[in-house]
Amino acid sequence: MSSNIQPPDPASLLPPLLACLPTGFASPRPPPALLPLLSPILRQRVQLLSATTESSTESWLPLLCWRSNCAGKLASIVESDAFELHPVSGEIEYGEVSPVRYRRLDEETLQARVDIIDLELVVIYLWCPGDTEGGGSGWRVSELLPLHETSEDSSEQWWPSIAAAQQAAENISPNHTSPHLNGTTPNTSSHPNPDPDDFDYWAQYDKTPGRTPAATRSPGPPNGRTRSTSEAAYFAQYATVQPELDADDPDPDPSSRHPLEEPLLNGFARPPPLPQPSAVTPESETVSRLEDSALLQSSGEAAVRQHVGTSIKSLFRLCRATGIERGEFEDMVRTEVETLGMLDGDE
Repeated sequence: MSSNIQPPDPASLLPPLLACLPTGFASPRPPPALLPLLSPILRQRVQLLSATTESSTESWLPLLCWRSNCAGKLASIVESDAFELHPVSGEIEYGEVSPVRYRRLDEETLQARVDIIDLELVVIYLWCPGDTEGGGSGWRVSELLPLHETSEDSSEQWWPSIAAAQQAAENISPNHTSPHLNGTTPNTSSHPNPDPDDFDYWAQYDKTPGRTPAATRSPGPPNGRTRSTSEAAYFAQYATVQPELDADDPDPDPSSRHPLEEPLLNGFARPPPLPQPSAVTPESETVSRLEDSALLQSSGEAAVRQHVGTSIKSLFRLCRATGIERGEFEDMVRTEVETLGMLDGDE
């Protein structure tokens, strides 16, 4: 199976992912272009949790990280100047990328790790065979982590190739279990000098005599001889017992009960009936539509402001690259802003 898997290509996988990250501040919902890049389980997590958010300013970026202690730092990394668009190419330059490393967690889980040094990010990819929503089999993003928060302990050992990761997974012994878990005695042949106390400890289980548990007395009639004569009287006792959840009170004098007194349920008074929800009125529907419209308008306004700010920064870098000084650039922008008054007059 591993021989048919091609290594991931960061040059083709990273640009579409990085282009979607800055939109996490413009809308509480992820862009449609991001979802095919994610693994099926992460795709479902982002879709469900971002749809249930109540705040229009909450970012979906922390949903890309499964570790709660690292999720909050993703937003600060993406908000930095490193994620600004290049003035010429119009793309986010990710700079140096470390060699891809791999690890196999089980027979069906193969992961690849890409460290983006300049952006201080780590992208964990998962090989997803038959991913129809993602466009077929391929590498999909399973987690996005801050670079300095990832630990290099033995539980997260990565390998330089897919074959090495496969070999490391096959070398793990499946019988590496404790004797207390599988109920067998330890294999003393692997120890050159076994402790004599160990033999005494395990041998005492062989010396334990088998014991038959004492017979427990049945709650029924005392013996079989009297069962036929006392069976009717024994079961007749249940006829006088009132069920605990029975609403009918066998009180012989119902008139003695207080008119406000209600039958008890498990020793507590029955709660009053819940008020029925009022019918939906046209006024409530109008208010709901106005609230939805205001929410969409605030979200769209934030996106427009983000776009205007990014465009002005890109224009300034373009002018600086061509030799135009900052003062001249400010005069150009000021002139264009002043001409907007003429356009307002024409309208």
